[in-house]
Amino acid sequence: MNIHIRPHAAAVACALAALAASQPVWSCSTCKCGDNTINLFGSEKPFASRLRVGIDYLVRSETQGDPALNVRQTDEERLLLGLAYSPTRNLTLAVQVPFVSKTIEDSNRATQDAEGLGDIDLIGRWTLYRQGGISGRHLVGLRFGVRLPTTDEVTDASGDVLDIDVQPDAGATAPNAGAWYGYFRFPWFASVSATYFHYGDGHQDFSPGDAVTASAIAQYGLTQRIAVQGGVDARYSQRNQFSGVDDPDSGGALAMAFGGIAVRALQELIVNAGVQVPLLDDLNGHQDEDPAWRIGLAYDF
Repeated sequence: MNIHIRPHAAAVACALAALAASQPVWSCSTCKCGDNTINLFGSEKPFASRLRVGIDYLVRSETQGDPALNVRQTDEERLLLGLAYSPTRNLTLAVQVPFVSKTIEDSNRATQDAEGLGDIDLIGRWTLYRQGGISGRHLVGLRFGVRLPTTDEVTDASGDVLDIDVQPDAGATAPNAGAWYGYFRFPWFASVSATYFHYGDGHQDFSPGDAVTASAIAQYGLTQRIAVQGGVDARYSQRNQFSGVDDPDSGGALAMAFGGIAVRALQELIVNAGVQVPLLDDLNGHQDEDPAWRIGLAYDF
């Protein structure tokens, strides 16, 4: 995973609302920086009976471990399928289904590969307040959701379970809740959100650390069809645990800067792409996050 109102500007409002919903954010196995619902759902202006489908393709990599002992690099590709529906103008419900492919390589050149269904997200967003215009220029609300342990553990040819680092996802239940604010006034759009994630135990006695994520993005519509975007995604998390023991190379604070573009290719089809680079790194132990890339499509019915 993205606006204003006068009678003669309704078409512009709809077009920029669609562009706004293409707001990008990122998710990764270690940092999970940002709110990973926004790219398909979470920033578009809600209105009754709005139905959105989307697909996003994410590419990222990270390095962990002490160079004097063992360094592990993780390369990840993540395909996200999303569906969001607003039964009323104040309530939006969504599901996001990830398909993940990972490769890990250690200092000794040993590698492991795995792919499969990740952990599915169920999300809701409630608009508490609207100010300005019929549908609102300033919107404030709450978000709530749960990440379900839907991923299966991948095994090798001998039937042995692969390392947790290469598994498609953690397989941990994670209820989450937060708040958001959106500003919609053509040619500008801006959004701020913050979410708290509480993780349960996952596969292989692995427990991801609880985390707080925050995202802020601004968008400027160059025309009715093209918008440029920039923003920051940040995350602070506790250390992960294996069998109750803290992983020293996990958790901490990370902020990533984003730049991208969104294009309305057809009347209801939005194409978006962008790159995210580390801005602030205060991670625990030995962790390095590389730039990440994203391209996506979103369609409104």
